[in-house]
Amino acid sequence: ILSNQYKPGDIIQIDRLAREMGISATPIREAMIRLENSGLLELIPNKGARVVEITPHDIREIWELRLILEPYAARKTAEQEIGKEIDDLENMIRGFMKGEYGQDTYIQADEQLHRLLFEHIDNSVLRETIERIHNLSMRMRYHAENVSQNSSNIVEEVSTEHLRILNALKQKNPEAAEQAVIAHLRNGERRTLASAGVPQEEETPDL
Repeated sequence: ILSNQYKPGDIIQIDRLAREMGISATPIREAMIRLENSGLLELIPNKGARVVEITPHDIREIWELRLILEPYAARKTAEQEIGKEIDDLENMIRGFMKGEYGQDTYIQADEQLHRLLFEHIDNSVLRETIERIHNLSMRMRYHAENVSQNSSNIVEEVSTEHLRILNALKQKNPEAAEQAVIAHLRNGERRTLASAGVPQEEETPDL
């Protein structure tokens, strides 16, 4: 669901999924209930579940929360000693920007970058909150890239923004990290709203 293998609006049948995974329907049904509670699925009696659609309203709500929480988390992360993680991630990003790796590596790097921004902070409630919002935004971001006619350009834009964030973290500059994340989030909201068919003039303006 997060990577858009199951796209918004797709029906997921419990029995078919159980057969594919070689397990009973009970754990599949339990997992779907949890995914419904997470806002990713809508259960359909006697059919299975439907992947929740992505609306401009949903996008704006998620990015509003991200803009409140993630810049602060980036400031706190910039104070941590995580140089090795930064270097490894930077090398991975530069590698696929040169064409050395494929889409799977891009997704892995994207996931690691966003987790890096919250997994080292001490506040467990904040970590869990950002992680849940991150999971909801992930499928929106990847959907934007999948439906765009300029997906390669989007990947390059996103990767360049990620490198700016990593550079600020490497310099241990909380203010620069915060500003780099804010710019990345605003650009991400613009790209995601565009994928939902929202004209430029209707997008949320920069504050």
